[in-house]
Amino acid sequence: MGHLQTPDRSAVKASHRWMSRTALTAIGVSIALMAAVGILGPSAVVVTFPAAPPLPPWYFHTHPSATVVAAALWLAILLGAGGLALGLAAVRRGWRPYPQRLIIGSVLAVMALLVIPPAGSADMLLYVVSGRIAVLGHSPYVMTPEQLKSSGDPVGAVAVDSWPKDPTRYGPAATAPEAMASVLAGTSVARTIFWLKFWNGLAYLTLVFLLDRVVRSDPARRVRVHLIWSLNPLMLWEVIAGGHNDVLGAALGTCALLALRGASSLRAVAAGVMLGLATAVKAPFALFGGGLVWASRRSPPVLGMLALGAGTVLVPSYLLAGKDAISATMGVAGTAPEGYTPWFAFARLSGLSDTSVNTVGLLGFAVLAMVLLWRLPAGPLDFPAVRVALALTLAWLITSPQQHPWYFAMVFPLLAVVPASRLDWIVIIDAAVEAGAGLPRLFRTSGLSPAWLGSLARIGYSGMAPVVLAVCCAVTLWLCLTNSWRPLDSVSGMPEPFSPSVAQRLHRRSRAGTRRMIS
Repeated sequence: MGHLQTPDRSAVKASHRWMSRTALTAIGVSIALMAAVGILGPSAVVVTFPAAPPLPPWYFHTHPSATVVAAALWLAILLGAGGLALGLAAVRRGWRPYPQRLIIGSVLAVMALLVIPPAGSADMLLYVVSGRIAVLGHSPYVMTPEQLKSSGDPVGAVAVDSWPKDPTRYGPAATAPEAMASVLAGTSVARTIFWLKFWNGLAYLTLVFLLDRVVRSDPARRVRVHLIWSLNPLMLWEVIAGGHNDVLGAALGTCALLALRGASSLRAVAAGVMLGLATAVKAPFALFGGGLVWASRRSPPVLGMLALGAGTVLVPSYLLAGKDAISATMGVAGTAPEGYTPWFAFARLSGLSDTSVNTVGLLGFAVLAMVLLWRLPAGPLDFPAVRVALALTLAWLITSPQQHPWYFAMVFPLLAVVPASRLDWIVIIDAAVEAGAGLPRLFRTSGLSPAWLGSLARIGYSGMAPVVLAVCCAVTLWLCLTNSWRPLDSVSGMPEPFSPSVAQRLHRRSRAGTRRMIS
């Protein structure tokens, strides 16, 4: 019998060896290209500000053309998404590398992207301004970057971003680390950026080690976690290289979901506090609360402790920030849909106002959320809050007229701990398309040459990307209605192999509970 099994094992090992090596190579090259774009210095995708040696950000003044950085980043996104998908396929075939090596790779990637200037977005300059305004004793929810500049402040003179007349749209828990960075950096924009990226790096790596710890007993699950989060080039680009503060909310919100295990009042308070902090970073993280409420539905005392923990953070923080903080953080509801989303074309064809389009998007969210709650595959048995939170955040990301690739920091940590299924490919494609489609906006002033490259970028931005995103939404609905998710591997607490009968029983159990919740 042993003699007969040897060829099978060898064949399985050979089948995933080339896939795993190709996946890791693609991911490594992707991250290297991202770091190289930042090291080259100010360009169409890298913001300009005076350096402050010896501290990072570090860069050269090579002034690369928009064409060079566009080609590098589109290739990086393509390789990153492809490497991620191929790595997950290799895990399905039995690839089990040492998790410590993947963790080391993640740490090195975070460090490499942490020391370069913000790339792909100017949002970090808005964070710099907000922190400076708070340190000066003003409210970043009232005072604008333009007003800070007019006051003669040296930070305001440098950090004028794309929204000079808009106050910050982030909550008090995002403003606090911005103010702390400003205190540490003084009037140096570069040093403020370094400290802000440092907080982001800490949050990212906190999730790396936390997710590894909670799934450490299952080798397949550990590899999945490190591919989907730790070494995910799409997320490393958006929240470490780009510096978006969504990673702070993602770390806090995920910690809240993972903390609520059992009916412990202490755990419930801690989960509520972290949920409150995540919501006070960005309002959409309140969707994680749906998962916490669902997991605690049979225990009123636990629900009370959750509410107490969240209220302990939200009430005083917004009282201190003032009523303007609430209106500012909700201000996105009236903004125009992004040009690479299907909603932009819908707005032009229908003639509806931006507010009306956002209302339609909200209705779409409600419908898709109900469908996902009903038909999404069973979540991890050891973390009962994750499935509902994933359904709500995924529905919001798919249907929101305001979509950005860094918003996927809400989804990827949750996706990492649920059983593998066809949902993986939908999320990866959606995130990659948004990451690639968002770049042409940065090349409008610099221009791309030859002319056909610029035309191709515009077609991708306003033509191909909306179609792909619409198809992803349609496929998600189809998978829900047909129940064709096809779980692909086992997770902790589920037998190996993951048999269809087990999948069906777990799915029926999850669906039955969800129907009771939504009825």
